[in-house]
Amino acid sequence: MGKSMVSGQYISKSRLETLVDGIFAIAMTLLVFDLPIPHFNLPLTNITFQNSLYSLLPVFVSLILSFILLAVFWSIHRRIFNQIRVTNSILLWINIIWLLFIVLVPFTSILDGEYGPEFILARVIFNVNMIGIALFLFLNCFYVNHSDLIYENADRTKLISSERSSLLFIAIAVIALLLSTITAQWSLVYILIIPLELLIDKL
Repeated sequence: MGKSMVSGQYISKSRLETLVDGIFAIAMTLLVFDLPIPHFNLPLTNITFQNSLYSLLPVFVSLILSFILLAVFWSIHRRIFNQIRVTNSILLWINIIWLLFIVLVPFTSILDGEYGPEFILARVIFNVNMIGIALFLFLNCFYVNHSDLIYENADRTKLISSERSSLLFIAIAVIALLLSTITAQWSLVYILIIPLELLIDKL
């Protein structure tokens, strides 16, 4: 790659990849920091201890769900960026806005875990966050796939599978959003993401 390729309108992709990796690492770590430590009323008994831990179950489920979703989002993003040689200001800002939704995940996750079982708004906020992440991940892939940023020998099938995965995420997140206004068990729909993502990646 010549110097002219990384100057002017083109930007080295390594700095953006470093930023993405760092923010994902922080967001995924903050998820566990948001787990509340139960406070026990004395005298402490087995029943009291068990009930206190059971009360954390919705928060714990939300943490696991958010961690897995972030891992899949990061994996798709890595698959996209493996096919590009440089980035530019447009792709940079698509990623910056995408990362804004990523850093909100620890907040929306704990909000859903704490209040989602009782309040629809908490569930809606989490799913809107997921829709935003999926939408800008799709924009990432769509823009890259129709740009001159990719390698000449880039694997187009990886970009096509990433587009399909992103559209799948959008569809599932919208379904989850609609279900969240009806039932507190809406999160079960996200279970579909992992097998479907693995299937799409092999197509």
